[in-house]
Amino acid sequence: MHPVRERACDDLLANPLLRTPPPEPEKPRPPRVRRPRVFKLPPRFPLLSKDFYACWCNHQKELQMSRHIVDDSPPELFPELYLKPRRLDFYARQLEETMIVNKELLKKINLIQRTGGYVDCWMEEGNKNYNKLLCKQRQRMLNEIQRNNLYFYSRLLIARSEQWLTSELDELWEDTKHKLILGASLPFILFKTGRIDQDMKDPAFDKPPSVVRTKVSLDIRVLGGSKIGKVMVELFTDIVPQTCKLFLNLLKGDPNGHAYTGTRFFRVVPDLYCCGGDVSKDNGFGCYLPEGEIQPMGAENYKLKHSIPGVLSMVVSKDNEVCGFFNIIFKPLPQFDGKHVVFGRIIAGPPPTLERISALGLPLGTPTSDCVIHSSGYFTRTGQYREGNPNTIKFPPRRKNKK
Repeated sequence: MHPVRERACDDLLANPLLRTPPPEPEKPRPPRVRRPRVFKLPPRFPLLSKDFYACWCNHQKELQMSRHIVDDSPPELFPELYLKPRRLDFYARQLEETMIVNKELLKKINLIQRTGGYVDCWMEEGNKNYNKLLCKQRQRMLNEIQRNNLYFYSRLLIARSEQWLTSELDELWEDTKHKLILGASLPFILFKTGRIDQDMKDPAFDKPPSVVRTKVSLDIRVLGGSKIGKVMVELFTDIVPQTCKLFLNLLKGDPNGHAYTGTRFFRVVPDLYCCGGDVSKDNGFGCYLPEGEIQPMGAENYKLKHSIPGVLSMVVSKDNEVCGFFNIIFKPLPQFDGKHVVFGRIIAGPPPTLERISALGLPLGTPTSDCVIHSSGYFTRTGQYREGNPNTIKFPPRRKNKK
């Protein structure tokens, strides 16, 4: 724009008639008139004495004049916690750029009004084809602008604020309140844990360089209570492959519904060991028989010893039968050597897991609370985790302990 015209536009914009009018003065609020307190009092029956009725009315007035103790007022809003200074600077720069664009737009509008609009007077009169092409180009530009406006309008219709809606917050609060009530109704389990030395090592359990051992996961919890821990177990598939195959099949779940997920540790001896894995009766008196087999498998070998805490061993009965039960020892137990088949060990998990399980047992092996396998799974050769199926067998009812 020519400097003279630009100065004229600036002078026009500086006209006092175009300035924003001053804000209207705020009107003072009228004083608040407090209405007298009206109490709802029951009528006096003829049989009641006046003294008793006056005492009852005073009691009703005290109840109606009492105030609530819980503060239900909304929390104070601090905008500086939500509007960070960097965002304010960004919005300020964006507002300044918008004002500059509006100023340039007003200058162009003023120029168009004074000159009567743009006139293509430099075009030749005889070049009609060029004029037609120019009109088509302008029409294409207008169509493109119209499409962009329609797209922008559609985006505005479906746009929503980043702030949560009141209905959504109410649903979240209902869910949270339900979880709080449910958690408050569950029994509280206090673990009086002892110290179990888990730093013991045995070179016999070390994995050879060329061997790939299967790893499984067990999530152990108290039924209706707190979470004990999720441990990772390494199976000795290179030493006892048949025993590890039986354990892995029950971990995955067979077609008849037998699985470790959902079963409990029916025997917990403090500071010694715990026993679980009864997939047929869940009380230590069942025996799992694989599909297509006539009798349970026998003990595979007794090469490994119960030398460190966290070792898993398959229980072998007096008749040399393996029914799927397994032990987890809390300390070295040489008395189990030659009687139960060691097939795995705990290699990862929360350190106090064994202490928490040990604290749930009585000296005779009866658990004080049901310690169950909440979920279980295994890791493939590529490192993917696969969840095992839950146990669907209907267990017989257990006799409740007399209080």
